[in-house]
Amino acid sequence: MLPSPEKAVYIVGGGPSLRGFDFSKLGSKHTITVNKSVFYTPNPNYFITVDHSFLPRVNISQFRSINTSKVFVADFSSGNLQERSGRIVDIKFGISYKLQDFNIIVKAYKDSGMGYAFDDFRTGRNSGFCALQLAVILGYKKIYLLGFDLVIAESTHFHEGYGMQCREFEEKLNLYFQYFKSGLEMLREKSPEVDVYSCSEISRLNKIIPYQVSEGK
Repeated sequence: MLPSPEKAVYIVGGGPSLRGFDFSKLGSKHTITVNKSVFYTPNPNYFITVDHSFLPRVNISQFRSINTSKVFVADFSSGNLQERSGRIVDIKFGISYKLQDFNIIVKAYKDSGMGYAFDDFRTGRNSGFCALQLAVILGYKKIYLLGFDLVIAESTHFHEGYGMQCREFEEKLNLYFQYFKSGLEMLREKSPEVDVYSCSEISRLNKIIPYQVSEGK
């Protein structure tokens, strides 16, 4: 069921700016959770990831107990995925995706810009951008980005669980920022009625979209 267009949505990322955030304030909001933020956000409307390694790194029983629409984005734009006998196979890592825990499987063939339908889904090569793309397709007109820092503060995330080196992660963030910049510019041009706000005071996105103090601080 699609949301009423006037509804606002809060997209919950994983940036260090969310350390100390009162997630209970989101209990009555429409929310899209990204990766591990699903474990912190009460009553999320959606969960989304483009990361095939997410499930092996979390408590799968806890994940399955969360009642929400769970979206997996298969990023065919990377060139690493193929469909074989009805299954999605990652030829880079030599694995066949097991997606039985997801309600919605999105097959995406483009990475840059912004789409307006599931068959034109853009990935931005990261789960946070996929959440923004999902919000646009669902018709939300006010979109608030929480924990979308795209910078490294004292750590890479507000939670534990990612062992990536800061330098390697910073290189990824530089790439992700370019995808966000491209997507937000297209969104502003094609859909000026859609307002996107950054709720992270340290976010690099504050250069291109308005910053608004988030509820919960």
